[in-house]
Amino acid sequence: MSMADNYPKTNSAGSNDRLSKSTSVTGSKAVKAKVRKKRLRRSLVRGIKKFFIALIAIACCLVFMHTLIVPSIVDTHLSSGEFSDEQMIAFANERLLNRSSKSLSRIPVFAHRGFVNDTVDNSYASFDLALLSGCPQIELDVHASSDGVLYVSHDNNLSSISGSNWNITDHTSAELDGILMKNGEKLHRLSEVIERYRDQMIYLVELKDDNPDPAPFLDVVRGHPKLAENIQVQSFYPEVLENIHTELPNMFVQYLINDRNTYNEALKMEWLDSIALDQKLVTQQVVDQVHQASKEIWVWTVDSVDKVREYLRMGVNGVITDLDSAVIIFKEMSFEEDK
Repeated sequence: MSMADNYPKTNSAGSNDRLSKSTSVTGSKAVKAKVRKKRLRRSLVRGIKKFFIALIAIACCLVFMHTLIVPSIVDTHLSSGEFSDEQMIAFANERLLNRSSKSLSRIPVFAHRGFVNDTVDNSYASFDLALLSGCPQIELDVHASSDGVLYVSHDNNLSSISGSNWNITDHTSAELDGILMKNGEKLHRLSEVIERYRDQMIYLVELKDDNPDPAPFLDVVRGHPKLAENIQVQSFYPEVLENIHTELPNMFVQYLINDRNTYNEALKMEWLDSIALDQKLVTQQVVDQVHQASKEIWVWTVDSVDKVREYLRMGVNGVITDLDSAVIIFKEMSFEEDK
């Protein structure tokens, strides 16, 4: 017996089987791991694709909102921070234009074309004299040039104040700007008068033309929105007054009247703030009627000291006068009443 016979014999076939099984299990795990990696990689790719698709969708929505929805919000004034400077200025001006000129604190005296004395009416000299007389309230007349610019003059024809036989309505603003009045001043645009005196005056502007288009007047007011509350308007033509009231409902409008029938019609005009009567129509009964209709009553043109006193005692809201002493008369009467 050899020494090798003393050791147990090894089953080589079984050993090979176990090795084969072990190799098979290891290979199977590797395959499964590869499969899992592929699946994970595919899931990750799909997730990334979905993420970018979602980003693209969000971007498209934002573009849609910016181009379609936001402008409509801006148009309806529901968004902040989206208005242009021009829009904000327009909004501010609109608010200024709608400040009321109906509730101004006034004395019951308007200087008729300023106070004239030895100078030309409707001039800086006459308006300065009104200020010096303690009357910061002027009645002034305007006509529109052929290109729609308002010039301050009682008459359409300029011969009485300038020596030029021109009608304002027949000439352009470029032509009229060269006209000199007899006192050496140029013929003034309404806008120039307002720019000179600004809020130092209350302006009662009489529109002399029978043209119902309020555009020339509205252009001046809209060009000076901060001063709109200092501007009031009167005319013999109710249509232009009503058109102005439609555009600027808070502006004081006054109907000039010199006959009884027109007066009766005016009492029924609910939109009208005031009636300015030729003094031949004024009685205590008329004053009371106008006040009962919730309107102011003014009287024109009162150039007698006694008549100024009489009308103020009747309770009229004001007189339009050439008397530079009218303010003193009013103050004296107020002092007497306070005693």
